[in-house]
Amino acid sequence: METTQSWNFVSTLEARDRSNASHDHGFALVAVLLLMAVVSLVTATVLQTTSTEIQISGNHKQAVQEFYAAEAGLAEARSRLRKTGATDVSFIADPAVMPDPSWTAYIVESAEWSPSFDPEYVSHETNVIPLPGHPTNTVVQPNSLQTGIPYWAKIRHKTEYDAERVGHKPATPHYVDLDGSTARHRKGNRGNIVYYGYPSPADTVPVSFTTHTSTPWLPIEKIVAHGSATNGTVVLEEEVYHPPGPNQLGALHASGSVSLAGVPGSIDGHDACGAVGSLPPVVYGGTITSVPTIHFDGTPASPQHSPHVPAPASALAALNTDAVALNADQINQHLGTALVPMTFYAEGGLFPQPQGIRFQQTRGFGILLVNGNATLEGEVQWDGMILVSGTLFLNGQGSGIVIRGAVWAGEIDQPTGPLTVQYDSCRLKAALLSLPTRVRTWREIF
Repeated sequence: METTQSWNFVSTLEARDRSNASHDHGFALVAVLLLMAVVSLVTATVLQTTSTEIQISGNHKQAVQEFYAAEAGLAEARSRLRKTGATDVSFIADPAVMPDPSWTAYIVESAEWSPSFDPEYVSHETNVIPLPGHPTNTVVQPNSLQTGIPYWAKIRHKTEYDAERVGHKPATPHYVDLDGSTARHRKGNRGNIVYYGYPSPADTVPVSFTTHTSTPWLPIEKIVAHGSATNGTVVLEEEVYHPPGPNQLGALHASGSVSLAGVPGSIDGHDACGAVGSLPPVVYGGTITSVPTIHFDGTPASPQHSPHVPAPASALAALNTDAVALNADQINQHLGTALVPMTFYAEGGLFPQPQGIRFQQTRGFGILLVNGNATLEGEVQWDGMILVSGTLFLNGQGSGIVIRGAVWAGEIDQPTGPLTVQYDSCRLKAALLSLPTRVRTWREIF
């Protein structure tokens, strides 16, 4: 009897152990399944996050490519608004003598470009795609200087409509409004051009302004560039201007005194190219002496004293960008060309005094900047701007000294020889177009 009870007790323990073991195995299975589910969930999350980050990275890379493509379009447009020896054939400018408010020019990289790509396209504007030797071409042809960079750009003059779109009102003006009208404008009628220069003879700091009359100053240019990639586009816009130089008040400017003793002589403030109104022949801030054989003409036809004569020293720094340095006297030299004027700069203090740097038997085109004294002697012809911060000595011989454009100096001393100075706004503009443009505003549109 005891043996049977002992066997039953052992059997019961074995059964209980088998039951516990089975229960433990079931719990382990559930734990494994739960762990696998968690691992799967974590794996799926990691994969999803990685996929999203890859997509974000790809989108960012594409956006960067689009942005820099648009920046390249802005850079090409800026470079082609400047006329230099390197860009002469690709130079882009409004060919009209008087700037046309409807002038619009495109730079396109692909023959597949279409006006439908431009949401601001206006059919009655010029919409030219300039080609070398053909600035009024309107047939779609690649004219970009770059290849393989997907962008296109549009250049046009800034107008009243453009200023109004960003907040210009009579109560909150963005420019000096001199055209006599405060009416609002629209895309189909953009209004007058906004220029950058000096609205009046009293102005000493250039500003943006409109006018209903002719002006010697150049328009502000708007550039819009579209950079593309696989599925997107970035649109950038900026306004640029050509440095205007000092205010133009006459043919010959001196912030100090003027002495004209050479014979014969002629100084004329009538605009030789007829683009703007006439100016006085001479404006000066100190005193003037002249011999009767010097012929003056202009409006008025006599030298004028003015407290607003620009000091050339203040204009030197603004114009001395990428200038060619002159480190020696210029004897029998040819500086620049009629097609491609250039800017030249000299430190007059590095030369013997008082004459400073000497220009003898020299032909020049563009902008001549001298920080100090300078002497023109013999036969010298210059088309464009001459700015001398010190004294400008004029010692003509033979056919003498001939300047077509305008002259600014601290003082002017003409002790001998023939002298001809003719105001010419066209030659002044040609000289200014050789300077790099400056950026006024920049923004990302899209």
